[in-house]
Formats: sequence, structure tokens, C-alpha cells
Amino acid sequence: MEEGFIISNRIRKVVFIEIASGEGNLKRIAKKHHLMEQAVKNAVEELMQHKLIEEEKDGYKLTEYGVKIFGKLKGTNVI
Repeated sequence: MEEGFIISNRIRKVVFIEIASGEGNLKRIAKKHHLMEQAVKNAVEELMQHKLIEEEKDGYKLTEYGVKIFGKLKGTNVI
């Protein structure tokens, strides 16, 4: 269950929500949430391995699967 994978880790959750909200720049995500850039990069790699986000030329975005999972999470008020 991908929802549990996302919400079980604070950094993964923050990164997923930020990317879902349209922020694709990892440095800005790290700075906004006072996180180490490497921790954000690690979370991105994990989310990519689970096919929830993908890289594009100007940052990151949710995959179709990621959009589905985001919709489920929003519906449960977890996000």
C-alpha cells in the first residue's frame, strides 16, 4: 500500500506533497522545510522507485499513479 509508504516517513510525505502541489525544485523544498538536501534527494529516489514521481527537465512531477495515490490520501484527510 503506497499510502502507508508515503505517510510512514515525514520527509517522504513532505516531498510528495510539495511535488503534488507543483514545487519541483528540491533545493526550495529542502529550504522551505529546513531539511538537508541529501535527505530530500533520498526521499525523491525512493518515491521514484515506487513510480510515484518522475523527473522532467525543470524538476519533478507526480506520475499518473502518484496522482491517484495523492487523491486517495486527500480523501482520507491524511494530507
